[in-house]
Amino acid sequence: MTKLSPQNIKLLGLSKSEVKVLDALRAGKNTPLEMTRESKVSRPAVYEILERLQKRGIVKSNIKDGRRYWSQAKERDLEEEIFNTKKALFSFEEGVEQIHGLSDSTVIVHRGGEAIRKLLKDLMKTHKEQRLYGIQGDTVVIGWNKVFGIERTNELNRMIKQNRLIVEGIVPKGWFERQTKLIGKKWAEDFAGRAAISHEIGEEYFKHGGQIFIFKNSLYLMAMNEELVIEVRNSEIQKLILSMFRFIQDNSKKFDVNERLRRLIAMAEDKQE
Repeated sequence: MTKLSPQNIKLLGLSKSEVKVLDALRAGKNTPLEMTRESKVSRPAVYEILERLQKRGIVKSNIKDGRRYWSQAKERDLEEEIFNTKKALFSFEEGVEQIHGLSDSTVIVHRGGEAIRKLLKDLMKTHKEQRLYGIQGDTVVIGWNKVFGIERTNELNRMIKQNRLIVEGIVPKGWFERQTKLIGKKWAEDFAGRAAISHEIGEEYFKHGGQIFIFKNSLYLMAMNEELVIEVRNSEIQKLILSMFRFIQDNSKKFDVNERLRRLIAMAEDKQE
Protein backbone atom coordinates (compact mmCIF):
# COMPACT_ATOMS: atom_id res chain seq x y z
CA MET A 1 0.00 0.00 0.00
CA THR A 2 1.32 3.43 -0.96
CA LYS A 3 2.58 5.45 1.96
CA LEU A 4 2.12 9.19 1.95
CA SER A 5 5.39 11.04 2.45
CA PRO A 6 5.59 13.83 5.08
CA GLN A 7 5.85 16.31 2.18
CA ASN A 8 2.62 15.09 0.61
CA ILE A 9 0.82 14.99 3.97
CA LYS A 10 1.73 18.63 4.39
CA LEU A 11 0.84 19.39 0.77
CA LEU A 12 -2.62 17.84 1.14
CA GLY A 13 -3.23 19.80 4.32
CA LEU A 14 -4.05 16.73 6.42
CA SER A 15 -4.69 17.27 10.12
CA LYS A 16 -3.05 15.20 12.87
CA SER A 17 -6.29 13.29 13.38
CA GLU A 18 -6.60 12.56 9.66
CA VAL A 19 -3.03 11.28 9.58
CA LYS A 20 -3.72 9.02 12.58
CA VAL A 21 -6.77 7.54 10.84
CA LEU A 22 -4.77 6.97 7.65
CA ASP A 23 -1.99 5.33 9.67
CA ALA A 24 -4.56 2.99 11.23
CA LEU A 25 -5.91 2.21 7.75
CA ARG A 26 -2.41 1.37 6.50
CA ALA A 27 -1.95 -0.84 9.58
CA GLY A 28 -4.81 -3.01 8.34
CA LYS A 29 -7.65 -1.56 10.42
CA ASN A 30 -10.50 -1.29 7.95
CA THR A 31 -13.57 -0.50 10.07
CA PRO A 32 -14.29 2.69 12.03
CA LEU A 33 -14.29 0.73 15.31
CA GLU A 34 -10.86 -0.77 14.62
CA MET A 35 -9.51 2.61 13.49
CA THR A 36 -10.88 4.27 16.62
CA ARG A 37 -9.04 1.77 18.85
CA GLU A 38 -5.82 2.06 16.82
CA SER A 39 -5.75 5.83 16.38
CA LYS A 40 -7.33 6.92 19.69
CA VAL A 41 -9.51 9.29 17.64
CA SER A 42 -13.18 9.28 18.71
CA ARG A 43 -15.53 7.13 16.67
CA PRO A 44 -17.75 10.05 15.48
CA ALA A 45 -14.60 11.92 14.39
CA VAL A 46 -13.35 8.84 12.52
CA TYR A 47 -16.61 8.69 10.56
CA GLU A 48 -16.35 12.39 9.67
CA ILE A 49 -12.70 12.04 8.65
CA LEU A 50 -13.38 9.01 6.44
CA GLU A 51 -16.27 10.74 4.69
CA ARG A 52 -14.12 13.83 4.16
CA LEU A 53 -11.16 11.87 2.82
CA GLN A 54 -13.41 9.83 0.55
CA LYS A 55 -14.73 13.01 -1.09
CA ARG A 56 -11.10 14.00 -1.79
CA GLY A 57 -10.32 10.60 -3.32
CA ILE A 58 -7.80 9.65 -0.61
CA VAL A 59 -9.78 6.69 0.79
CA LYS A 60 -12.55 4.48 -0.56
CA SER A 61 -15.12 2.11 0.90
CA ASN A 62 -17.05 -1.00 -0.06
CA ILE A 63 -19.93 -2.96 1.41
CA LYS A 64 -19.47 -6.65 2.22
CA ASP A 65 -22.00 -8.81 4.06
CA GLY A 66 -23.85 -5.69 5.11
CA ARG A 67 -20.76 -4.06 6.66
CA ARG A 68 -18.79 -1.11 5.35
CA TYR A 69 -15.04 -1.53 5.00
CA TRP A 70 -12.48 1.16 4.24
CA SER A 71 -9.15 1.24 2.40
CA GLN A 72 -6.68 3.77 1.06
CA ALA A 73 -7.33 4.84 -2.54
CA LYS A 74 -5.44 3.21 -5.37
CA GLU A 75 -2.02 4.69 -6.07
CA ARG A 76 -3.13 6.33 -9.33
CA ASP A 77 -6.16 7.98 -7.67
CA LEU A 78 -3.94 9.24 -4.87
CA GLU A 79 -1.43 10.61 -7.37
CA GLU A 80 -4.27 12.42 -9.13
CA GLU A 81 -5.37 14.14 -5.91
CA ILE A 82 -1.77 15.15 -5.11
CA PHE A 83 -1.28 16.44 -8.65
CA ASN A 84 -4.51 18.47 -8.56
CA THR A 85 -3.42 19.99 -5.25
CA LYS A 86 -0.01 20.90 -6.66
CA LYS A 87 -1.63 22.30 -9.79
CA ALA A 88 -3.87 24.58 -7.73
CA LEU A 89 -1.09 25.67 -5.38
CA PHE A 90 1.74 26.11 -7.87
CA SER A 91 -0.26 27.19 -10.93
CA PHE A 92 1.38 24.85 -13.48
CA GLU A 93 1.60 26.68 -16.79
CA GLU A 94 -0.02 25.68 -20.05
CA GLY A 95 2.07 23.08 -21.83
CA VAL A 96 3.50 21.64 -18.58
CA GLU A 97 2.19 18.38 -17.16
CA GLN A 98 3.50 16.59 -14.07
CA ILE A 99 2.79 12.91 -14.52
CA HIS A 100 4.20 11.47 -11.29
CA GLY A 101 4.84 13.06 -7.96
CA LEU A 102 4.37 10.68 -5.04
CA SER A 103 8.06 10.41 -4.14
CA ASP A 104 11.04 12.70 -4.58
CA SER A 105 11.25 11.36 -8.12
CA THR A 106 9.24 13.55 -10.48
CA VAL A 107 8.55 13.48 -14.21
CA ILE A 108 7.33 16.63 -15.97
CA VAL A 109 6.43 16.93 -19.64
CA HIS A 110 6.93 20.28 -21.39
CA ARG A 111 5.04 20.61 -24.67
CA GLY A 112 5.11 23.41 -27.23
CA GLY A 113 7.64 26.06 -28.16
CA GLU A 114 6.61 28.61 -25.54
CA ALA A 115 6.88 26.14 -22.63
CA ILE A 116 10.24 24.84 -23.88
CA ARG A 117 11.74 28.30 -24.40
CA LYS A 118 10.77 29.32 -20.86
CA LEU A 119 12.11 26.06 -19.42
CA LEU A 120 15.56 26.34 -21.01
CA LYS A 121 15.98 30.03 -20.14
CA ASP A 122 15.05 29.26 -16.52
CA LEU A 123 17.53 26.35 -16.48
CA MET A 124 20.41 28.57 -17.53
CA LYS A 125 19.57 31.06 -14.77
CA THR A 126 18.90 28.61 -11.94
CA HIS A 127 21.96 26.41 -12.62
CA LYS A 128 24.50 29.20 -12.46
CA GLU A 129 28.09 27.90 -12.19
CA GLN A 130 26.86 24.29 -12.24
CA ARG A 131 27.95 21.50 -14.57
CA LEU A 132 25.88 20.68 -17.63
CA TYR A 133 26.42 17.57 -19.75
CA GLY A 134 24.90 17.49 -23.21
CA ILE A 135 24.47 15.03 -26.08
CA GLN A 136 23.36 16.26 -29.50
CA GLY A 137 23.80 15.65 -33.20
CA ASP A 138 23.16 17.48 -36.48
CA THR A 139 19.46 16.68 -36.87
CA VAL A 140 18.74 18.52 -33.59
CA VAL A 141 19.41 21.84 -35.34
CA ILE A 142 16.22 21.49 -37.40
CA GLY A 143 14.12 21.41 -34.25
CA TRP A 144 16.14 24.14 -32.56
CA ASN A 145 15.55 26.48 -35.49
CA LYS A 146 11.87 25.64 -35.31
CA VAL A 147 11.53 26.36 -31.58
CA PHE A 148 14.21 28.99 -31.03
CA GLY A 149 15.50 30.32 -34.33
CA ILE A 150 19.10 31.43 -34.80
CA GLU A 151 18.83 34.64 -32.74
CA ARG A 152 17.26 32.95 -29.71
CA THR A 153 19.77 30.11 -29.97
CA ASN A 154 22.65 32.59 -29.92
CA GLU A 155 21.01 34.36 -26.97
CA LEU A 156 20.81 31.07 -25.07
CA ASN A 157 24.51 30.40 -25.74
CA ARG A 158 25.34 33.84 -24.36
CA MET A 159 23.24 33.13 -21.24
CA ILE A 160 25.21 29.94 -20.65
CA LYS A 161 28.44 31.92 -20.70
CA GLN A 162 27.06 34.77 -18.57
CA ASN A 163 25.94 32.33 -15.89
CA ARG A 164 29.24 30.46 -16.11
CA LEU A 165 27.80 26.99 -16.59
CA ILE A 166 30.48 24.33 -16.94
CA VAL A 167 29.45 22.57 -20.14
CA GLU A 168 30.77 19.28 -21.45
CA GLY A 169 29.25 17.79 -24.57
CA ILE A 170 29.20 14.68 -26.72
CA VAL A 171 28.83 15.37 -30.45
CA PRO A 172 29.41 13.55 -33.76
CA LYS A 173 32.71 14.02 -35.56
CA GLY A 174 32.86 17.27 -37.53
CA TRP A 175 29.82 18.74 -35.75
CA PHE A 176 31.33 22.17 -35.01
CA GLU A 177 32.61 22.51 -38.56
CA ARG A 178 29.19 21.72 -40.02
CA GLN A 179 27.31 24.01 -37.62
CA THR A 180 29.63 26.95 -38.29
CA LYS A 181 29.14 26.47 -42.02
CA LEU A 182 25.37 26.09 -41.66
CA ILE A 183 24.56 28.79 -39.09
CA GLY A 184 27.48 31.19 -39.50
CA LYS A 185 30.37 32.85 -37.73
CA LYS A 186 28.10 34.64 -35.21
CA TRP A 187 26.94 31.26 -33.89
CA ALA A 188 30.56 30.15 -33.47
CA GLU A 189 31.43 33.39 -31.65
CA ASP A 190 28.49 33.05 -29.24
CA PHE A 191 29.20 29.35 -28.69
CA ALA A 192 32.91 29.96 -28.00
CA GLY A 193 33.63 30.13 -24.28
CA ARG A 194 30.53 28.15 -23.19
CA ALA A 195 32.31 24.78 -23.15
CA ALA A 196 35.91 23.76 -22.60
CA ILE A 197 35.96 20.06 -23.45
CA SER A 198 33.82 17.98 -25.77
CA HIS A 199 33.89 14.38 -26.92
CA GLU A 200 33.57 13.13 -30.49
CA ILE A 201 32.02 9.82 -31.48
CA GLY A 202 30.87 8.38 -34.80
CA GLU A 203 28.04 10.02 -36.76
CA GLU A 204 26.25 6.65 -36.92
CA TYR A 205 25.14 7.17 -33.30
CA PHE A 206 23.23 10.35 -34.14
CA LYS A 207 20.69 9.25 -36.73
CA HIS A 208 17.89 10.89 -34.72
CA GLY A 209 16.68 14.30 -33.60
CA GLY A 210 16.94 13.61 -29.89
CA GLN A 211 19.06 15.52 -27.41
CA ILE A 212 19.93 15.21 -23.71
CA PHE A 213 20.81 17.79 -21.03
CA ILE A 214 22.02 16.45 -17.67
CA PHE A 215 22.41 18.45 -14.45
CA LYS A 216 23.26 17.11 -10.99
CA ASN A 217 19.68 16.38 -9.95
CA SER A 218 17.72 16.56 -13.18
CA LEU A 219 17.68 15.14 -16.69
CA TYR A 220 16.07 16.58 -19.83
CA LEU A 221 15.20 14.33 -22.78
CA MET A 222 14.50 16.66 -25.69
CA ALA A 223 12.84 16.16 -29.07
CA MET A 224 12.75 19.66 -30.51
CA ASN A 225 11.26 18.48 -33.82
CA GLU A 226 8.25 17.32 -31.77
CA GLU A 227 8.38 20.35 -29.45
CA LEU A 228 8.66 18.00 -26.48
CA VAL A 229 10.93 17.94 -23.41
CA ILE A 230 10.66 15.28 -20.70
CA GLU A 231 12.13 16.42 -17.38
CA VAL A 232 13.18 13.76 -14.86
CA ARG A 233 14.23 14.79 -11.36
CA ASN A 234 15.96 12.77 -8.64
CA SER A 235 15.45 9.50 -10.43
CA GLU A 236 17.35 6.31 -11.07
CA ILE A 237 16.80 7.09 -14.77
CA GLN A 238 18.92 10.22 -14.38
CA LYS A 239 21.67 8.17 -12.72
CA LEU A 240 21.51 5.61 -15.53
CA ILE A 241 21.93 8.21 -18.28
CA LEU A 242 24.76 9.88 -16.37
CA SER A 243 26.55 6.53 -16.13
CA MET A 244 26.16 6.07 -19.88
CA PHE A 245 27.56 9.56 -20.42
CA ARG A 246 30.60 8.69 -18.32
CA PHE A 247 31.14 5.54 -20.36
CA ILE A 248 31.17 7.63 -23.54
CA GLN A 249 33.59 10.08 -21.91
CA ASP A 250 35.99 7.24 -21.20
CA ASN A 251 35.74 5.81 -24.71
CA SER A 252 35.78 8.83 -27.02
CA LYS A 253 38.13 11.44 -28.40
CA LYS A 254 38.35 14.61 -26.30
CA PHE A 255 39.13 17.99 -27.80
CA ASP A 256 39.37 21.66 -26.81
CA VAL A 257 36.14 23.28 -28.07
CA ASN A 258 37.38 26.85 -27.84
CA GLU A 259 40.58 26.14 -29.74
CA ARG A 260 38.58 24.55 -32.54
CA LEU A 261 36.06 27.40 -32.64
CA ARG A 262 38.83 30.00 -32.77
CA ARG A 263 40.22 28.22 -35.79
CA LEU A 264 36.80 28.05 -37.47
CA ILE A 265 36.11 31.74 -36.76
CA ALA A 266 39.50 32.69 -38.22
CA MET A 267 38.78 30.62 -41.33
CA ALA A 268 35.38 32.30 -41.74
CA GLU A 269 37.00 35.74 -41.44
CA ASP A 270 39.57 34.86 -44.06
CA LYS A 271 36.80 33.92 -46.47
CA GLN A 272 35.11 37.27 -45.91
CA GLU A 273 38.25 39.22 -46.83
